[in-house]
Amino acid sequence: MNLILPLLLSAAFQGLPPASPLPAKPETHSLVVVPIKDARTLATMDRLGLDLAGCTAPELPAKEVEVIATQEDIVRMTKAGLRFRVAVKNLEDSIEQRLSRFSFPMALTPAVGKGAMGGHYTLAQITAILDQFSKNHPKICAKKISLGKSIEGRDIWMVKISDNVNVDENEPEVLFDAVHHAREPLSVTTTLLFMDWLLSNYGTNAEATRLVNTREMYFVPMLNPDGYEYNRRIRPSGGGMWRKNRRNNGGGVYGVDLNRNWPTGWNAPFGGSSSNPRSDVYRGKSALSEPETKALDNFIKSRKFILGCSAHTYTDILLRPWGYKRGDPANVSQYKKIEALATRTNGLRAGAASTLLYIASGTAIDHYHVAYKMFAFTPELGKRSEGGFWPNPTNQVRIANRHQNMFKAFASVAGASLQIKSAVLSENGGNGNGKIDPGEKGSVVVTLENLGAGATLTSTIAQLKSLTAGVTILRGSHNFGKITAFSTVQNQAAPLVLQVAANFVGVSARLEVAVNYEGNSIKRILDIPFVTPGTIISDNFEADLGFARSSKDTATTGRFVRMAPQRTSYFGRVYQPGSDHTPGSGTKCWVTDGRAGSSVGSYDVDGGVTTLLSPLMDLRHVALPSLSVWIYYSESNNPGDPFRIDVSTNGGSTWTNLYTRNSSTPTGWTLLDLKLPGTMTDRVQFRFRAQDLSPSLVEALVDDLSIKGVVAPASTTVLGSGQRGTTLRFSLKGARNGLGLLMLSLGKAAIQIPGVKGTLLLDPRTAFALPAFAYGSRTSIGFDTVIPQDSSLLGKTFYMQQLLIRGNALQLGNRTKTTVR
Repeated sequence: MNLILPLLLSAAFQGLPPASPLPAKPETHSLVVVPIKDARTLATMDRLGLDLAGCTAPELPAKEVEVIATQEDIVRMTKAGLRFRVAVKNLEDSIEQRLSRFSFPMALTPAVGKGAMGGHYTLAQITAILDQFSKNHPKICAKKISLGKSIEGRDIWMVKISDNVNVDENEPEVLFDAVHHAREPLSVTTTLLFMDWLLSNYGTNAEATRLVNTREMYFVPMLNPDGYEYNRRIRPSGGGMWRKNRRNNGGGVYGVDLNRNWPTGWNAPFGGSSSNPRSDVYRGKSALSEPETKALDNFIKSRKFILGCSAHTYTDILLRPWGYKRGDPANVSQYKKIEALATRTNGLRAGAASTLLYIASGTAIDHYHVAYKMFAFTPELGKRSEGGFWPNPTNQVRIANRHQNMFKAFASVAGASLQIKSAVLSENGGNGNGKIDPGEKGSVVVTLENLGAGATLTSTIAQLKSLTAGVTILRGSHNFGKITAFSTVQNQAAPLVLQVAANFVGVSARLEVAVNYEGNSIKRILDIPFVTPGTIISDNFEADLGFARSSKDTATTGRFVRMAPQRTSYFGRVYQPGSDHTPGSGTKCWVTDGRAGSSVGSYDVDGGVTTLLSPLMDLRHVALPSLSVWIYYSESNNPGDPFRIDVSTNGGSTWTNLYTRNSSTPTGWTLLDLKLPGTMTDRVQFRFRAQDLSPSLVEALVDDLSIKGVVAPASTTVLGSGQRGTTLRFSLKGARNGLGLLMLSLGKAAIQIPGVKGTLLLDPRTAFALPAFAYGSRTSIGFDTVIPQDSSLLGKTFYMQQLLIRGNALQLGNRTKTTVR
């Protein structure tokens, strides 16, 4: 065993610069929850200069604000007449006990969640990781540079990542900083993980390579090294709640809140900071009084940053200016475009800090925006339910990974960031019926939107490719040139052109539109329908067809249930309607607990997530598939907690988002028609997710769902879970004046029968048939059957296939299956 390494580590972990003395007994903090009754409650809290943690806009009497309170704070709150409850009496002990269940190796550069401080990185480990980055990737990661010294003399390190990293190129610049507040280690963890992704994937991942090649990214992952090290000294296993830097204010009082020390809004008249040195939101004697903020400000002055991301924890929201006052900056529409892209996968609520969180004066993002014309964002990473400021190792990994796409988006929108807003097919000449038929030409008009704050560095080329035999491309490329920031362009004057063969046979053809710029390629799949899609199978939720609430729900109230909803309202606004959507005699839908209760907030969604899952569906035989569904969604915050509709093609292992909504607009029942992406399988599943993490009022209802598309004659579609006692719904496609025969078997086969179109896909040895049925004037037939409560059926899989008889013509359709549970 090498005995030198532990000695080096021990020395490194002690923090070599002189440190402020440790108190005989470090002060402890409590997590205190204050219900917001009215604006006076907020005014009192602001006057007291309390340390507010996770909260959101107090719009309802049920709203609560979390306070990280010392014993002195609790005494002052009591004297001020505030109502509150102590949720956790000693946060430090509670966190330390929770993290003590985990053990961590003494390594200088461990993986995420393996740091020496309760899974979080120590200051020595962070420094070593930065050194490792530049050592392993010297061509694209510069050696760390000190921007200056902290109040106790520690270096404030900066690292640059870019191609030609030692050359100052004319490329969009973006700033990532973290740990303004010493008790927020997850902010540096998430930042380091993003840096590692850029470096480790350069040259192999197209997105990472484009960002490194076309951006200059600067990282200041530890702005408050003194406070961070102080937390390690008082709580070596994690859990220290020190927030400020370690300036000696005299009288045994230490610290200035670095995120209240920036010039813009410093000492603003609306509150949001304190002049009391004992307060955790003490703003300092003057703006930029602290060497840490001064060093970073001097560095920013030397650059031309387009965007700044100043990471914090916690609440899982994304903040932008303004923080020191109510309202939005003049370019809020551009901010919202960036927010939409940044939160596309993590679903964060986004908005002004003063609205989503609370008034906070002298913050970095307000100053970045005003002084340097940067787009400035603060992601508040993680949730209280995930551990708040000090999540456990498992949650560290989960949270840091969950927000990586947001960090990628910030880097991307510092320059050009294109999306295909639409790609519209239309008839080009032809018979004038408004659709492309065999033998005709078609045009494709592509509309591109640049969501980024910079123009494309290269020309932008759109290319059209046929993915179906019988469709040829006549004009397959268009050059949009360079696309300016936040602009929209289209090729209406010079569309892409295709030709469909006159003898084309099929229900649809598929095209691919690819847009290439800066070494990046974004793609969109287009389908040309030659048959009008229709409803294949539907569920109005009056019968039990196997939809069910997830067993992994975390919501404490307002979980999905199938019932008739009861009306609830608040100040004239209907949050839950008093009826479902189904016309006529229908009464039931899926609703987030449809009971009215004693008040509007009795049974709405609270405290987590509730999820409605569909049964697995076999949609392999469906062309041009789409999901049609009516939803009713109400949320008291705007924007608020997102409502999501996702689809999986592998039985729920992975999900693709179809629809996200985080406001009550539009109001009332809303019809959605959502195209299903990719290739359909026999394990298609849908999920509907409502959540309330604010807390706020949230209600969601789902009704009248259907699958639309095109199916061939003789096809069979089934909807149901296979659970005994539930209903199984069949939809069979036929032909007018035809006869249908539904066959079932316990086994599979693949047998060609002379004179029969198609293949027999059932094992004839166990096959049997239901009574034949006549289509008459119809082209489809549907019926329901209840799976009997017969234990002998349990676990058996029944394979089904239709035989369609039209005169002397026999046709076999697709095979589907149901397993009895």
